[in-house]
Amino acid sequence: SVPLELLLGTALFVSREGFRLALTKESGKKSDADAKDGRRMEQRMINVSWLSVPLGAIISMIAMYMHLSTCNHNIAIKSEREGETKSEYELLDYKMAGVLYCFASFVESLSEPLVIRCLQQMDVTTKAKAEGVALVMKSVSCFGCLYILSSNWAVSAFGISQLVYSLTFTTIMYRHGRSIEGGIQWPKRVTESTTINPYKSNSGIRQSFTQSFDYQQLHLVLVFTLQGLFKHALTEADKIVLSALAGSYDQGIYAIASSYGGLAARLLL
Repeated sequence: SVPLELLLGTALFVSREGFRLALTKESGKKSDADAKDGRRMEQRMINVSWLSVPLGAIISMIAMYMHLSTCNHNIAIKSEREGETKSEYELLDYKMAGVLYCFASFVESLSEPLVIRCLQQMDVTTKAKAEGVALVMKSVSCFGCLYILSSNWAVSAFGISQLVYSLTFTTIMYRHGRSIEGGIQWPKRVTESTTINPYKSNSGIRQSFTQSFDYQQLHLVLVFTLQGLFKHALTEADKIVLSALAGSYDQGIYAIASSYGGLAARLLL
């Protein structure tokens, strides 16, 4: 599951890290403008946060395409190195697991605007509760799938559990968004209070996009995303090397050591 975890982590990181850093940074700024301008700026920030949803969908589709186009070649190479042959069920199992991980990435990206709102309001409790409940559901579903399904679908069990995690987390965040004051803040078109010049040529879709989104925030999202890619590469360097060079047995040993090796330290510290 190391390559699949790397695929999921990279897709989620690219689609949301820049938005979280940029929008939580901008939320702390105060403006001297009137109430109407303040509401327009707030709505522009909300509109920018909802761009993480289509971006997450695009990244998930790209990740799924890369997974389906390369998994057969990579598994064949690893099988030759290990001196073993992969059955058709194992190949299908790995493909299905990758599709489930990519779909889970898209489902989790649907909750990103609500997560950004929690971070802006310093509501860490709601996010922690959602992650805790989702993690419990992921563990239970993984155990159940491994117990019910045959050994030919062992990797898909992890994909199903990750999908359960994403569905649970997204559902809790949307339920919380509907329960608080103001409800879910959906994206809306922003119009300026000034009179539109009929002789101005930049009307239509371009003007609507300019008024509804803040270019400064979009620029910060792009900058933070590009800066974070280098950080993500350093953080996940071990998984990148294992996915590219190691076989499935070595990856399994690493996953066990990584998951259970630091369990005592995480519980005690």
